[in-house]
Amino acid sequence: MTSWATKNRIAKLLAVLSISALAPMAQAQEVSLPHATGDPVVLHFPHGSIGDDALTVFVKGAETPIAGRYAIANDTLSFIPAFGFEPGQDYVAKFGVGDKKQVTFRIPDDRIAVPASVTNVYPSGDTLPENTLRFYIHFSVPMQPQVAFDYIKLREASGSVDEAAFMRFKQELWNEDRTRLTVLIDPGRIKRDVATNVELGPALLAGQQYTLVVEDGWPTADGSTVLPAFTKTFQVSEALRSRPNTNRWSTNVPCVGTRDPLTVAFDRPFDRHLLMRSLRVEASERSLIGGQIDVAMAEHVWIFEPAQPWPADDLRLIADTTLEDVAGNNFHDLLDHIAGQEVSGTSSSELRISTRNCTG
Repeated sequence: MTSWATKNRIAKLLAVLSISALAPMAQAQEVSLPHATGDPVVLHFPHGSIGDDALTVFVKGAETPIAGRYAIANDTLSFIPAFGFEPGQDYVAKFGVGDKKQVTFRIPDDRIAVPASVTNVYPSGDTLPENTLRFYIHFSVPMQPQVAFDYIKLREASGSVDEAAFMRFKQELWNEDRTRLTVLIDPGRIKRDVATNVELGPALLAGQQYTLVVEDGWPTADGSTVLPAFTKTFQVSEALRSRPNTNRWSTNVPCVGTRDPLTVAFDRPFDRHLLMRSLRVEASERSLIGGQIDVAMAEHVWIFEPAQPWPADDLRLIADTTLEDVAGNNFHDLLDHIAGQEVSGTSSSELRISTRNCTG
């Protein structure tokens, strides 16, 4: 905003101007509109003086002016937005004395539009266990919420759609920017001897083929475009009904003094997003080793590249015991129990790895 002294000077000048003198001044005023996000809106007044209230800028349709500051120089009043103008947004500049004029403007949006698409689906394998619990669907752009199951379907090989396959929550399970949606198979269709399973049967049956369908027409969050159709077809294998156990995993032996990746092969596919945060590598004395993580081979392989060369030390690969496989089983418990066969204890969640000297 202008300083108190400047405002006082403006007020005194306005006081000595007659209404008749202001009228022709308003007619002579012109506005220069911005061409970039940080450009000002400039009001030109070649005959006399003028106050800040002679120029206000609004988002189109809003009643409150946007925040910013004013500057007066060389017969111009400039409005500089506090946070810049948003490309593609319509604004209204109102200007003048008395009966104000207004003009609508928009900063050109030169950003490259990213087409809407499904970029990934996890689990990514072509064969999934009968009791697969969840799918993660990734999108290239934020999507409109609360309409997901108008478009997401589970189709059997016959072409029929299982309308009761998925859990439908009041609030859909999106990440913060609505580019990843978590879709759960109804656990009642997975757990044996549960009423829904008895009545409808499993959503997925071993030996059968299914297609996860995302139908076309789903609007993006900004409404600018819609999603094209996407399908993922997969075969179904026998259910996974044992807890994860690191004794069933295998690893390579990294060379001391190198940054060669440590590769861990699993006996089953794991939840991809949990894998990215639920495994860690430690050296002796429980010192954490930092590095980059990747997941491959349809979530059967975990790859760790250390930030520093491997030490001449034995390593420990430690899994958070809440890490789940794709069927929702973790080191403590199974998602699906048969009555009277409850699981107790915790299976092994630690794997020791010896480094080797590869020189000489």
